[in-house]
Amino acid sequence: MKKVVITTIIAFLSVCGFAQINWIPFEKAMELSNQDGKPVLIDVYTDWCGWCKRLDATTYQDSAVVAYINSHFYAVKMNAEGHEKITYRDSVYTNKGKTHDLAIKLLGGKLSYPTTIFMADKMNVIAPVPGYMTRESIQPNLFFYGERVYESNNVGEIFMKGFNAPKF
Repeated sequence: MKKVVITTIIAFLSVCGFAQINWIPFEKAMELSNQDGKPVLIDVYTDWCGWCKRLDATTYQDSAVVAYINSHFYAVKMNAEGHEKITYRDSVYTNKGKTHDLAIKLLGGKLSYPTTIFMADKMNVIAPVPGYMTRESIQPNLFFYGERVYESNNVGEIFMKGFNAPKF
């Protein structure tokens, strides 16, 4: 009987999408990253954005993408139209109108949703990557920033030969 119950629970959880990204608050991600140097991935979205919803429903539900993000990044969801106060680099950011001031700052004023922001090293934005990404199109970005390939002196050479990162 125990085997039947356990098998049923495992089957139910796998169908329901057991694997989830460990989304944490922005300030907590900054704190943890400052402690151990792990990069941060920020999903900047809005509630009305169809492509944002599709990213959540597809790419961010893929078990391999979820596992890679959870092991290589601190992940943050940022509602670009949210109203919470967020502290970043000793400044407090809020939403004084339609868009959150921190979203404007991190996106360099180029508001596009969804945008995935990669941050590292003293919480500097390495790159904002605008647009919806499939598993196949997010994979090179995750590898590039998660494995810190961008720090290599021969980064151009690595990608000129083609993307040969381990598949996940």
